[in-house]
Amino acid sequence: MNAFAVIHPGLEGVVQAELATLGVQGEVVGGGVRFEADAARVARLARTMRTPSQLLVELVSGTAKSPDQLTGLLRRVPWKALVHPLAKIDVEVTSRQSAVRFRDVAARAAGHTIKECLKGPFVPDKEPRPQLAQQVQIRIDNDVATVSLDAGGDLLHRRGWRTDSVKAPLRENLAACLIWLADWRGDRPLVDPFCGSGTIPIEAALLAAGRPPFGRRRFACDEWRGLSREAIRVVPVATGAPISGSDHHAPSVLAAQANAQRAGVKVSFRHLQVSDIEPTGVAGTVVTNPPYGSRLGASVAPVYSHFGRALRERFSGWTAVFLSPQPDFAMRVDRGAERLAHFKNGGIPVGVWAVRV
Repeated sequence: MNAFAVIHPGLEGVVQAELATLGVQGEVVGGGVRFEADAARVARLARTMRTPSQLLVELVSGTAKSPDQLTGLLRRVPWKALVHPLAKIDVEVTSRQSAVRFRDVAARAAGHTIKECLKGPFVPDKEPRPQLAQQVQIRIDNDVATVSLDAGGDLLHRRGWRTDSVKAPLRENLAACLIWLADWRGDRPLVDPFCGSGTIPIEAALLAAGRPPFGRRRFACDEWRGLSREAIRVVPVATGAPISGSDHHAPSVLAAQANAQRAGVKVSFRHLQVSDIEPTGVAGTVVTNPPYGSRLGASVAPVYSHFGRALRERFSGWTAVFLSPQPDFAMRVDRGAERLAHFKNGGIPVGVWAVRV
């Protein structure tokens, strides 16, 4: 069975690398990584992976040049083996160069077909009644349709611990991607001088502790049928590496502290201007998302200059990995800045840049 890990285009290699650490070999394609796994393994990955935004089980693929052909394709899926007969079904159809033109009509018809396939003798037993909707994705490309089931149900960046937020926060899985690109694994200090609501330091603390990234949230795959409810073993990892965040905006610091408490991690947060930041060790890593675009509403160029000056004056021996929407801003941090990746964040093209101080 094929599966697909979804991520912003430009970050596919990060997801592929994380899968490799979990013993899964994947192939990079546009917008994600395709790999082989059964439904049970995808369910386990959904509860533990940090970098994807979605994990999909690809149930069937085939020609769909008409609504009837799409219906026939859907009827080939053994829905009863995986989906509870009483589950709510939400269908999303996307198409490109397809004869199936009316996506909303096709989605309604597909949902009706799936519910028809789930009908039949059903005697209530001890298994819990479904609480979450099952998200079915149908992607039609050049008249070839792929039908997938979303293991998360909700997007995986929604961890369950970030309820206090600030304007334009970085998605949690993107924070995990930045940490991965920084080659940080909890073995040295980490500082985020633009911490906002604390997303990057909290993700780092969860990684350093060897804990899954999720708090109190549920997954659609929790209600898949025929899967064992295998508990995830959490083995605490002792790490002495300090993790800290700071921000010039006092309410953001309070939000970060509340989020860290919900996530159950120890992170030091302070109210500081970027020009006043200090290292927490002889050598470590700065991972951060400086303000840009609508996040500030004014010229942000001086912020990058102040950031770069603080690095040069106090962070000798450290590595900094940061987002920047323009190469000019990255050069203000350091003229030797190297671009590691490029993707769109909130519709804005941004680069992931690295500086070795």
